[in-house]
Parts: sequence; C-alpha cells; structure tokens
Amino acid sequence: MKKFLALSTALGLSMTAVVGGAPAASAAEYTLKIAHILPAGDPRDLAAHKIEELVEADDTCDMDVQVYPAGQLGMFNDINEGVQFGSIEMSVMPASYIVGTEPLFGVFDLPFFWPADPEELRQLHQSPAMDKLAASLAKHNMVLADVWRTGYKQWTSNTPLNTLDAYDGLVARVMPSPVLAEQQKALGLTPVTMPFPETYSALQSGAIDAQENPNPTSWNMKFHEVQSTLTMTNHGTLDQVILMNKPWWEGLSDACKASIKNAMPAANEVAFDETMKQEEEAMADFKAKGMTIVELTDAERDALRDAILPRVRQFYIDSTGPEGQAIVEAFEAEMAEMEKN
Repeated sequence: MKKFLALSTALGLSMTAVVGGAPAASAAEYTLKIAHILPAGDPRDLAAHKIEELVEADDTCDMDVQVYPAGQLGMFNDINEGVQFGSIEMSVMPASYIVGTEPLFGVFDLPFFWPADPEELRQLHQSPAMDKLAASLAKHNMVLADVWRTGYKQWTSNTPLNTLDAYDGLVARVMPSPVLAEQQKALGLTPVTMPFPETYSALQSGAIDAQENPNPTSWNMKFHEVQSTLTMTNHGTLDQVILMNKPWWEGLSDACKASIKNAMPAANEVAFDETMKQEEEAMADFKAKGMTIVELTDAERDALRDAILPRVRQFYIDSTGPEGQAIVEAFEAEMAEMEKN
C-alpha cells in the first residue's frame, strides 16, 4: 500500500482522483488456496480456517488465505493435480487419495496396523518414519506440511461385521487405493470404487452393502439413515495429509514459511479436538436413531487382524518394493519403541 501511495504521489495523482475518495486495496504478496471436498463445518474445514486465521493475523507475512470446501476446486484428482502443478497451493485429503500419485502412501491404509491410542498415532505423524515417507513427495512437486488425525474407521452395514464369515459376499465401497482393495478382498468383500458423494444412494438402493469410515464422517454423510448397524472395528485410520506445491513453498519468504509452520500445530489441534467432539455427537445420534452398535471382543478383533494384516502388508511391500518395505519397517520400529516406553 505504501509503495502504491508513493507512486501515486510521484505521478501527481491524488487517491481521490484515482478511486473516487475510497481507499485502494493492495494485492497481497502471496496467495494460499486451501482445497478439500468436505462440507463447511467438518473438522478438516475448521482446521483449514484456523490456518487462514493465524496466517492472515501474522504481520510478518503478507498472504491472502482462501479456504475452498466441498469440492469447489474439484474432486480429489483435480485437487491433487492442482497442488502438483501449482494452481492450488495446499490441499487437505485422506492419504488414500495420494496413492495414485505416490504408491508409498498406501502404508496409511494397512489394516489393524496403527496404534489404537490416538496420542501414539499422532506421535507417529511427527516421527522420523513419517519424514522418510514425506521425502517421496519431492519428485511430484509436493511437500508434506502436516498429518491430521481424523478418526479410526468403522464399518456400517445392515448386519454385524464382527467375524470374517460375516463379510463374505458383501459389496463395499472402497477409496481408490490398491491396498484398501486388497484389504477388502482379504475380508471376502467385493470392492467397488465410486465417488464419495454417490455412496449414500448406493447404500440406499442396495447397490453396495457396506462402507468404512470414521464415525464423524459417516454421521455427516448421514449413512445411518440407510444403514442399520455400526460395527466398531477400529481397523484403520483416515489420516489427512496436508500437501503444498513445492515450488510455491520454496518461493515464499522465510517469514511466510515460518507463519505457515507456526499455524500448523494449532490447526492440527482443531482437527483432533473437533473429530473427538463429533465422535461423541455421532455415537449419541446413532443410538438415538436406533442404530445397532456392535463392539468387537478382543478375540474377534485378533481373528480379523490375523486374517488380513499379513496378506495386505505383503501386498504393499510387493507393490512398492524395497522402498515400501523400508517404510513399513520404519513405522514398525517406531511403534515397537513406543511399546517399550
């Protein structure tokens, strides 16, 4: 703004003459568009707005931050390509949707693999193992800014899914991750890929029998209106990866890089706290609406894990080679160390 005023004075122009007495607005030095496909008010959306709030309040960084929810900038493939090629600066999306770009991120989809304790899971998000995985994005013009925990996955269906036999022959919606497809085949399911917004109608019509998501997501999508049973398997995570365009990131001033880095922990807390809050609200509403809640016994959970984790783990390693094996073993080593402590 000061530069614009100085230039106007030098040219002998008054601000009144230029804009009819109204103050002129200067464009920010940088623009940050944050894209996701969830509705406004979702924990991921609220966390993205926390970034907006904190970065725009930072006087050391002149940045205009804009949050685009509900697929306003396209669906997952569009957003991925936007971040990769620079038309979108930042995205918030499940790691499963990055697998088509970087197959190593399929490690997020391993079933019965991750810690059952949310705080331990969040420690892994900030671990050297995660840094090793993040390094694989550089060749795709992407940078991993953070990982947000947004819930453990459960199954909704019209019958209890607490035993391996219960899955046999059912059709389930799957995200576009080969690791998740292999998980479903190991359970005896027939996986079907479809756009997420179509899942409700597919469940309602009987085109598919089941779907997996954290409870807040199933609740926000109103799947309990067309499914009678929730089976609390806690079999996987739906962690969100926060990606940035690498050239854009590297072109920022040091002050703006620091501003974004400083905003991330607070945004992470918003995503975590709102997920936990909506988890409670979802469960209360499910019960109030008469949904059957099925809790697994330890023996049932162990039986499901033993039937599918070894097979899916080996599929991931076979698909990604030595790099994938190194990633899996790095996370396993981190988790083994946690158990010691």
